[in-house]
Amino acid sequence: MKKEEIKLEAALDDLERIVSELEEGKMGLEESLDLYEKGMKLVKLCNVRLEGAERRIESLTGEVPPDLI
Repeated sequence: MKKEEIKLEAALDDLERIVSELEEGKMGLEESLDLYEKGMKLVKLCNVRLEGAERRIESLTGEVPPDLI
């Protein structure tokens, strides 16, 4: 599945699963690194999605969210 096709909720679910697996500590180093890398890509994707949503809200309301001031 391409990045553009992954919805925020699905990315967050995948990220939660990855964190749980990494916290268990039952896999080898290489597998852990692969999961960590995938998790970091999901974090970046989530940030992009959230920033896009903030921009859409700003354009619809004409207001800047308080946390961005």
